[in-house]
Amino acid sequence: MTGNPFNVRSQRLPASLGVRLLRWWIPGALCLAGTVLLVADGFDTFGASAFGGFAGAGLSIWLINFLWRMGVSGDDERDREAQARAFLVAHGRWPSTHERAHMAAHGRWPDEDRRPPDGGHGR
Repeated sequence: MTGNPFNVRSQRLPASLGVRLLRWWIPGALCLAGTVLLVADGFDTFGASAFGGFAGAGLSIWLINFLWRMGVSGDDERDREAQARAFLVAHGRWPSTHERAHMAAHGRWPDEDRRPPDGGHGR
């Protein structure tokens, strides 16, 4: 994976409100609840145990989400590699940075014809 490991983006990853709640808000709320209980108990035994449990649960949820997103972004990298290898077979050379960017943006190589393979007759 390239770039910032905390910025894991993929077309396969949903970004709905529910997913954002699961990724960020639920783990944050659990860690905050543990911190509140720790402070409310005056840093005593119950508060420390509650903090450990809640913070552990929140961080576990966040970590599992992070690792899952890393795995999915790895699938995207493998797909891009497979596309580049297919380009290599078809053209006899590796695609340039410009060609790979075009493929990522448009879903086709710059030199591909836009007509359907049957010549546009629809038969």
